[in-house]
Amino acid sequence: MIGAVLVVVVLGLPDASDVETLTDFSDIEAGRNAEHLLYLGALVLFALQTLVLQRLLGRAHPPAALFGTAVAEMGLVIMAASAVLHVSTSALADLYDDPGASPEDRQAIEYAWHGAQSVFDTMLTTGVLLVPIGIVLLGVAMRSAPAFGSRLAWTSIVLGSLGVVGATIAVADPGSAFSAASVLAIVVFYLTASWRTLTMSTQRSRH
Repeated sequence: MIGAVLVVVVLGLPDASDVETLTDFSDIEAGRNAEHLLYLGALVLFALQTLVLQRLLGRAHPPAALFGTAVAEMGLVIMAASAVLHVSTSALADLYDDPGASPEDRQAIEYAWHGAQSVFDTMLTTGVLLVPIGIVLLGVAMRSAPAFGSRLAWTSIVLGSLGVVGATIAVADPGSAFSAASVLAIVVFYLTASWRTLTMSTQRSRH
């Protein structure tokens, strides 16, 4: 996920909802492809980590671990489905750059691109709403698992709650940037939980 952000910053890629993503696609295609693939890879790793957490927390608090995993995985799948937006943009960009396309044709293509973008935005917003809910439930399960500690449990609950609030605001006001805050909460949770899981694994291997 950090790599995806670095690609955007270093290459100066336009915002995904900016029409330049369509009109200048030939110039940014490689960078956009790299960004989306790194983003998709991060989501796959998050999904795998969620399954690890379910296995570790299943005995401590079965209901919270099960439902938290189910909701988080559902959200991650939806986010993954919206990850490769460049696939639809590429086809529309080819039509837009066709020398025979008239100004009216290009205007219609822009409308079609905005329509496709709205579908992907809807999936992203749905995903960033569901995943934090799952994180809150996993945090509740961590409270019953001494190996994780109360600090990580409450951190997870707080991060998940902030993510839910951010995603809820994004649902009410689609033009806001609060969905990015929700994504950040998700990333911080998985980085923290992954580090704790790795630490636990190292401690067990030594014993």
